Amino acid sequence: MALDHEPGRVMPAGTITLGVEEELQVVGPDGGLAAHDVARGQRDFPEPLGGSCGEIHRCVLEMQTPVCGSPDEIVAALAVLRQTAASRARAQGTRVLAAALHPFSHWQAQALHEDPLGHPHYVHLLQEYGDIARSAMSFALHVHLAVSQPEWRMPVMNRLRHVLPELLALSASAPLCEGRDTGLQTWRHSLLGRYPRMGVPEVWASELDYWAHVHRLQAVGSVEQGHGLWEDLRIHHRYATLEVRVCDAVHGLDRVWLIVALLQAEVATLEAELAAGQCAQPLQRTLIEDNKWRARRHGQQAQLVDWHSEEPLRFAQVMARWLARLAPAAAALGFGQRLPLAMAQALRQGTPADQQRRWLAEAGGELPVLVDRLVHETAQPLSPWLLAEPGGAA
Repeated sequence: MALDHEPGRVMPAGTITLGVEEELQVVGPDGGLAAHDVARGQRDFPEPLGGSCGEIHRCVLEMQTPVCGSPDEIVAALAVLRQTAASRARAQGTRVLAAALHPFSHWQAQALHEDPLGHPHYVHLLQEYGDIARSAMSFALHVHLAVSQPEWRMPVMNRLRHVLPELLALSASAPLCEGRDTGLQTWRHSLLGRYPRMGVPEVWASELDYWAHVHRLQAVGSVEQGHGLWEDLRIHHRYATLEVRVCDAVHGLDRVWLIVALLQAEVATLEAELAAGQCAQPLQRTLIEDNKWRARRHGQQAQLVDWHSEEPLRFAQVMARWLARLAPAAAALGFGQRLPLAMAQALRQGTPADQQRRWLAEAGGELPVLVDRLVHETAQPLSPWLLAEPGGAA
């Protein structure tokens, strides 16, 4: 993750800074996944900002933003990085798209990074996890948030767990796998769930306890030295950011903006609650996992349970309550008017998975045509009305 500030740039004190890692699919002329030469691409088309890297599967190109102060800056950086990725792919006879799973390619046919000198971490994963690692060919959107005060990091993380199902529902973009409709809004977590130590994290009494657990796993060889946990939300082992890992990769920059804005406003709200001594007690993991399943299965058509009242609520109701809670923080962050508009658009559109199913139907079931559409949609800019707060500066 390229979390270095731009040269000479100073972030305001107390800013909840942001960073994003986006895993893009590289596809060939036939629409199937294709191997990408990351080193060649970096040499021929250097990043104007941020960074990039490969993954265990050579069909993955990960683009990484610099540290940003707002959702606007995040999507502006991602737009440039996506253009860079597209140029690199084009020079190698391929294209890029953003979605959590490829609609029809099979994992057995994919090239891997298996060089023990150049990619020792990936070789270790292949040796340790075998076909679990080979078959978990998925693509994510990871959002990093820097909490303004270190002592709030764990209390914020414990409470941020509550919104993981909502974020997954908004980002769900993996209805198809290996040419079949899975019946779910996202099959990605069905693949990732095969790994150990995945899913919603436990509640931790302190950050000291959290790191003691990580170091204990490292000491017995369950986690590699210098690496951390892979759960849906974690404290990053190098950057000390809260890294939200639950989200699927999504084609639309508008949807990325919404997800990042919700997260920044949620963390700002949690910080305000902590400062006032009013932060709610965290829910147990199993209750959040239950809502996560509902999000995986039904996306924005899910009924998510308010575990304080034990009342299942329509997704639109859940979003309305969330927006009302976030309104003061969103206004202070400069996107108070745009956040409800972006949410309303997301509710109208449905999930990215809903969109994929509609586009596939329009294409007469032709999966390569769906891939073409995803390539096109990934290249689209942010909607103009999201570029600045109506009636004022962004």
